[in-house]
Amino acid sequence: MRTARMYTVNDLDKGMTMRNNKMTLRMTDVCIRRKNIALFLAAFIVVALTLAASSDVLAAGKVKAHGTLTSIEGDGSVIIDGKGYLVSPFVTVQDYRGAIVSLSSFPPSSFVYFEYEYTTRGFVINLIKELAQ
Repeated sequence: MRTARMYTVNDLDKGMTMRNNKMTLRMTDVCIRRKNIALFLAAFIVVALTLAASSDVLAAGKVKAHGTLTSIEGDGSVIIDGKGYLVSPFVTVQDYRGAIVSLSSFPPSSFVYFEYEYTTRGFVINLIKELAQ
């Protein structure tokens, strides 16, 4: 003959309930665990998407952008919209008519279209086109 295990009040206080002479978890505790798992997965997905979005520039190859060319530095870099970019030695520079010109011929505060990519040296511009205003 089998004897039933005697459960104490402490067992019932720990989230267990008696049903058909078996100890089972209360439904509310199961829901709480599912909610915790869902919150963990949501947080994980948000972190993963944030990391993926921030690495898009690194993995994108060429990036196309436009802005105001405010300064041409003597060390081979330019300032566009307050950000510094290196200029490739093989850069193509065009004025608003499409003619190839030197970078120094651009007037101050020129609105430009440019293509750049991330290299080990930083962001390097490969193409600059002056846009007509």
